[in-house]
Amino acid sequence: MKRHPGLVPLSHDHRQILFTAQLLKYGVTRYKDAPTSVPEKLAYARQAATTQILPHIEREELLLFPAITTYDSEVDALIGTLQAEHRRIAALCTVLADEQHDPALIEAQLDELGILLETHVRTEERHLFQRLQQVLPDQAITAIGERWRADGDGAICVGLPSKA
Repeated sequence: MKRHPGLVPLSHDHRQILFTAQLLKYGVTRYKDAPTSVPEKLAYARQAATTQILPHIEREELLLFPAITTYDSEVDALIGTLQAEHRRIAALCTVLADEQHDPALIEAQLDELGILLETHVRTEERHLFQRLQQVLPDQAITAIGERWRADGDGAICVGLPSKA
């Protein structure tokens, strides 16, 4: 199903987050100018958490979810799952931000965060957005996109390294 124009700004943010997820995971394709060592990935994760991941989650919680609740029981169930994932993502970001962080666990937690981000975004793109396009009126989806853009579309970009 083609993406409704009102959801495109959210999908653009998701593209950025998916790229970040790939950079954080263990044993993934290398990209030119991308962090490769654990300390570099940790620094990248900390920057992405404050400039990209957590702001996106907050915008979904404040702008998207309230606008789509009560239209459909399947959407409401997905929101519950996604909110639980938001809490886990935020908790991992908090742990990784701690300067007293256990170095032995960093790589595993970076990998966990990358996997969780990827799974989360894929669920939103493949399930939530598809369902929204089936059950929400066109004007409601358009309004979501307009609010998302007005709240700062494109503000979450950390910068995409080029593929090596």
